Amino acid sequence: MRWLGQKLQRVGGTWKASMSVALGLGLGFFVLTSVAGVLGIGLVIGYQNTIDLLRKKAELLIRSEINWTRQFLESAEHQVDFISDQISSGEIEPSADEAFTSLLLGALAATPQITRIQFIDTSYRLVGAVRQSDRPGGTRPMFRSVKGDDDLRRLVDNAKTDRRSHWGALLWLQDHKEAVLNYHQPVVKDGVMVGVVSAFVSARGLSAFIADLQTDFGANAFILYGRDAVLAHPLMAFGYAGLTGLTPLPRQKSFADPVVVSMWDPPERVGLSQRIISGPGIGFAAFGEQTYIILHQPLEGFTDKPLLVGTYFEAHDLLSEAYRLRWAFVICLLMSGLSALVAAYIGREIARPVRRLADGSKRIHDLDLASVERIPGSFFRELNDAAHSFNTMLDGLRWFERYVPKTLVTHLIRLHHDEAIESTYREVVVMFTDIVGFTTISEAMTAPTTADFLIEHFTMVADCVEAEGGTVDKYMGDSVMAIWGAPETYEDAADRACHAALAIADAVRHYNIRQDKEGGPQVRLTVGIHLGRVVVGNIGSPGRLNYTVVGDSVNVAQRLQEAGKFVGNVGAEVNVLLSGAVRGALLDSFGVEHVGPRKLRGRAEQVEVYALTVDAPAEAVSAG
Repeated sequence: MRWLGQKLQRVGGTWKASMSVALGLGLGFFVLTSVAGVLGIGLVIGYQNTIDLLRKKAELLIRSEINWTRQFLESAEHQVDFISDQISSGEIEPSADEAFTSLLLGALAATPQITRIQFIDTSYRLVGAVRQSDRPGGTRPMFRSVKGDDDLRRLVDNAKTDRRSHWGALLWLQDHKEAVLNYHQPVVKDGVMVGVVSAFVSARGLSAFIADLQTDFGANAFILYGRDAVLAHPLMAFGYAGLTGLTPLPRQKSFADPVVVSMWDPPERVGLSQRIISGPGIGFAAFGEQTYIILHQPLEGFTDKPLLVGTYFEAHDLLSEAYRLRWAFVICLLMSGLSALVAAYIGREIARPVRRLADGSKRIHDLDLASVERIPGSFFRELNDAAHSFNTMLDGLRWFERYVPKTLVTHLIRLHHDEAIESTYREVVVMFTDIVGFTTISEAMTAPTTADFLIEHFTMVADCVEAEGGTVDKYMGDSVMAIWGAPETYEDAADRACHAALAIADAVRHYNIRQDKEGGPQVRLTVGIHLGRVVVGNIGSPGRLNYTVVGDSVNVAQRLQEAGKFVGNVGAEVNVLLSGAVRGALLDSFGVEHVGPRKLRGRAEQVEVYALTVDAPAEAVSAG
């Protein structure tokens, strides 16, 4: 009893058990059943892996068929788009001459799935190339007027108002006695619609292509037009009896393949295959002793109806491995049931808080405090104490995070670890931003509204700075001071600062557009950027240190920001002034304007000043 009293203690009105007791009892019980348990777990893992592999094999099969079918049809699109571009650009004239007909015949030769490719101008004259039905592999040009063809004339008329490329409804070509898919691209030259390029893809050729896929993938592939007509099937590769212009495709319910016929019928019996891999896009059909698995997925965008790409195979071929494990799985599941329940309960109660502690610690290591959740108490005393300590630490760190720049701390941890930071001279780029007329803006706001306004503004500026690798050094009233080059060292620090300034300008532009719609105050910024030598390090008292930069270069950046109220793009939403040192250090190309030498407040010598153009393309002015 004394031993038990040492292992169970009353904490906060509830009993907390020692984790050693729980692990001893739980694992002792688990050892008694380990012989059956190990075997059962092995079978469960093997069975699950087998099922996962079967599912992935089925998904890969249908996905591959869809991708190949899409490529087959898109090849016709590419030929039509190429010919349309050649006409639109003036590279070739769409006439009945040898050059244009050779182009059409070449496109036909390069794309075997196309039965006919043609161009119809706005006067309803057709120039095209067509495969000869009486000569396998043969092609010939075709020239005729289609004024009497209502369908083709309507196609041209519609293209005059709707100039988008599209796949049309299924058509019947009487010369070839087959159904075709058709793709049309209106041709616009110098802003005027001059005609339509069309391609007709053979359903018979698509069936031959499906037959090749069947050989490659070892499954029976097919494509439905909608749900009730068969567009492509290996049985249709050499034609299909009974097809006419009124019935261009065989009906699914009367097709020669009994599996395709019954794919929408509910299965007569439910077998292992239905229980294992049933789900969307999976059907079943049973004939005699055989059960077939039917996979299908829609393929849209190539006709007026969605196509349905499908395949099927015997369930036994896919599930042979699962059948071997079935009975061994059932026996081992019964043998290991009790031990699994006990182990699962103990493992969950111990592992859940430990896992949360580990996850929370990793996020704290990354200073991602916002996503760290408080850890609830545990029945086990040690874990309960650890959770309480962790939550107390988390609360303190969240207060700490409010006053210390997270990105700065992250850089210092990565670069210095536990080493002391010594002050040193370094070349850095310093940026100052300031809201023009902030006093006037804030007079119309309450204190909470002013705080919310500044928080949103500072967040916007800080995001732009940190996206370019900069560090926000401090906030002063409505101003922001940011640096590049400490603690990280960048060869392109000046470029990064200018990119950040352009991003700030873009963010302010979008902010003002939103404020204009909502009736809120709009803002204008002045920004100063300077490159120079400063002292970098921990500045302050032992009880309150700041990692910051000091020196004359900081003053120059601030004076440039102040000068932005009077020189440069004064009327712009964001006026960015650069010193000559920044201008000379740029590696990329930026739009800049030479303002000239200016005498800044508090400085005897003049400073060369440049204005960064925030709304011009980057290549407007090359870097020096």
